[in-house]
This record gives sequence, structure tokens and C-alpha cells, in this order.
Amino acid sequence: MNGLLRGMAFLLLASLAGCGSARLFGAYPVAETPGAAEAPWPRLVDTPAAPPKGTYSDAVPDPVTGVAVAAQLGIAARDAATRAEALGAPVLTEAERRRLTPKR
Repeated sequence: MNGLLRGMAFLLLASLAGCGSARLFGAYPVAETPGAAEAPWPRLVDTPAAPPKGTYSDAVPDPVTGVAVAAQLGIAARDAATRAEALGAPVLTEAERRRLTPKR
């Protein structure tokens, strides 16, 4: 256990050895390209206000439409599961397969 603690202390000291001081980070200039400096950054005040309650559009869909779509998708999923089960059934019975398989 003592060796484990010594190893962990060594790893901690080794990882902190290359950090330097906090003044080091202030010495680097913050480079900004002209394109980034002139970019039209969005501001919080540019965010459009929420539409009034009960007003729906492409951006704010009606929740009733979402419920109807979910119901239609549920019906389609059940139909697909039924069809997949029917398609997964064997085409030949075991007796037909034995009769058609050549004997060796």
C-alpha cells in the first residue's frame, strides 16, 4: 500500500511539473481573424418572441398533429410486425423439405 501511495504522489508531482505559472497564459496574445472580428454574432435580444398560445406554424407545430402522427406510426409499426412475422415463417414444411432433399 505504501508503494501505491508513493507511486500516486510521484504521478501527481510529475503531472503538475509542466504546468508553469498562471502568468504564462496571460503572455499569449489572443489572435482573432478579421473575418471572425467582423462576423454578425447573434445577440439575445435578436431571438424572436414566442408566438401566442394557440398559434401554430411550421416552426411551432400543433401538438394534436404530433399525437396523430404518433398514432399513425404505431399502426404502421404493428402492420409491419405482423407482415414480418408472416414473412419469417418457413416456406416448406419439414416433410416437404425431406421429400425434396436428395438422399446421399
